[in-house]
Amino acid sequence: MVSRRRARGYSLMEIVVVMALFGVFLFILVTLTAEMRRNEKKWPVNFFARPEVGSILARMRHDILDATSFPNNIDTYTQSPTSLIVYTIAPDRSSAETVVWDLSKPGEVHRKVYKANLPPTEWVARQAPIFICTVEPMVVLGQPTDEQEVHIQAVDKEGKVAIDQVFVPRPHA
Repeated sequence: MVSRRRARGYSLMEIVVVMALFGVFLFILVTLTAEMRRNEKKWPVNFFARPEVGSILARMRHDILDATSFPNNIDTYTQSPTSLIVYTIAPDRSSAETVVWDLSKPGEVHRKVYKANLPPTEWVARQAPIFICTVEPMVVLGQPTDEQEVHIQAVDKEGKVAIDQVFVPRPHA
């Protein structure tokens, strides 16, 4: 009687293919982790840990895009790198309002809204980087235009520029 042995286990070729697939997966995982670490160092403001920063930028963008002008002063505020004054259309689209972004206190951003004869309303965000806003004439092909743009920068605690954006108001009819 001859007993046949059944082949058990895996062939060398099967093991090589599985190791190659595992190696490719591991290479992709290491590459993505290294890229995420590089971006984390490049952008020092952690938007997920500090949602206030995203709220500040969203509200600023909304105010600036709907702006009709940038007055020089209102109440005790004057247009400067630490205070941005925007005359804008109200969210209900039925009236206009003057919005003051007070950036003078490190770590805090105050947004005051002045409407007609009503007392001003205020919104405050804390744990924010240091913001600097400048209103400049827009330059197209090396020539200044009549339109204005707002340049927003935020610096973290180590002095690295964390945010650097330029917003241009939409044209209004």
